[in-house]
Amino acid sequence: MKEVVNIQSASKKYIQQAVQIVFALFLLELLILQILGAGLLLTPVLVSMCFALIVELSDAFIWKRLENKTEETKATFFMAVSGFRFLLALLMLFVYYFMSDRSGMIAFILLFAPYYLAVLVHHSIFFSHLRSKS
Repeated sequence: MKEVVNIQSASKKYIQQAVQIVFALFLLELLILQILGAGLLLTPVLVSMCFALIVELSDAFIWKRLENKTEETKATFFMAVSGFRFLLALLMLFVYYFMSDRSGMIAFILLFAPYYLAVLVHHSIFFSHLRSKS
């Protein structure tokens, strides 16, 4: 029963950290846009924020369901998450490419990349710390 409680608390901690990181990055990007006087690029910022939240939350919910499975299942899950995240990011870039012009695409990539990297780093650090504790 103690392991289930630890999984529940770790999952809640992962979700809490993910939401904090995404919203901090959101506010930071808005602040930088204001300082640079680049205008309000709300669409790329919101699309990037939604991407990060959806990936992080789905990662947390799926991980919570698979945590009690075998080690092979968990390893497959971590590989699948990495592949899914990358393919979803490529899909986002592809769709946005058809919806905007060249300058809009450059702005989107510059605003999207920090979210992608933050999700990647958060996932890696959180699960490496979690695995080292067990």
